[in-house]
Amino acid sequence: LLILSQLLKHTVMVAIDYCLARWTSDAISGKTELELKNCSHCEDFNHSPYSKVFSILCCLGIVLCLVTSIAVEWTGLKVTKKLHSSLLNKIILAPMRFFETTPLGSILNRFSADCNTIDQHIPATLECLSRSTLLCVSALAVISYVTPMFLIALVPLAIMCYFIQKYFRVASRDLQQLDDSTQLPLLSHFSETVEGLTTIRAFRYEAKFRQKLLEYTDSNNIASLFLTAANRWLEEYIGACVVLIAAVTSITSCLYSKLSSGLVGLGLTYALMVSNYLNWMVRNLADMEIQLGAVKRINGLLKTEAENYEGLL
Repeated sequence: LLILSQLLKHTVMVAIDYCLARWTSDAISGKTELELKNCSHCEDFNHSPYSKVFSILCCLGIVLCLVTSIAVEWTGLKVTKKLHSSLLNKIILAPMRFFETTPLGSILNRFSADCNTIDQHIPATLECLSRSTLLCVSALAVISYVTPMFLIALVPLAIMCYFIQKYFRVASRDLQQLDDSTQLPLLSHFSETVEGLTTIRAFRYEAKFRQKLLEYTDSNNIASLFLTAANRWLEEYIGACVVLIAAVTSITSCLYSKLSSGLVGLGLTYALMVSNYLNWMVRNLADMEIQLGAVKRINGLLKTEAENYEGLL
């Protein structure tokens, strides 16, 4: 449902842009013909058919945007409820040795941070990933349709983008694992401090526990800082190469193949947006790979065997 709604929505969006480009080209051509004929009694260009088609496509696009948003929220809520209910049942029926060998911060992290990731971040990231991917594919398709010579340079650009995003995803995944590993001691220490607050005050160890908490917080903040910095590093120069190649091929086609000005503008507009689409596609792909680690960790707890309550009364 999610993929189908995204496909329909982006097909309509491309159709809206193409309709607008064709409308502009025909209007300019009609005005030029009237000026060349120097006819004062000739009828002006009729904008009515174009405006009707454009209005219908815009209304359809708004409806499909609403359907896509509802599909994302509905699928995310359904998955979250199922995982949380299964995890709660497993933890309640878990044997006592599970609680003795598993840190309390780890269990709290599964119910708090991981459930929050599945509830709020994964559906939004999935929607952004599908949207950015389809936008990138549609942009490259429009550029290739307007200027077929662009297909020659598309293959080396795709290979270059593949290797860069592969390197970026590995670094981003490792940094996210470092962020998760430094968050667990922080939560465990905070939970243990709250539970043993009376004992800590009795022995006057407040400063020691406060310093330890600050050290754990600094370690987690350093990992988060590098993760945020890595997310800002992406292949900007590939987008610049796409814009350059699309501009050169569009101008060449316009000069030698009499390509309409509206289609040239459409191709250049999509070329300028390819860089942003590529950045978001790679970033969302890395974020999705990272966030699915929450599902993996919860799935690990779902394999916990329940306590055997069958026995003598």
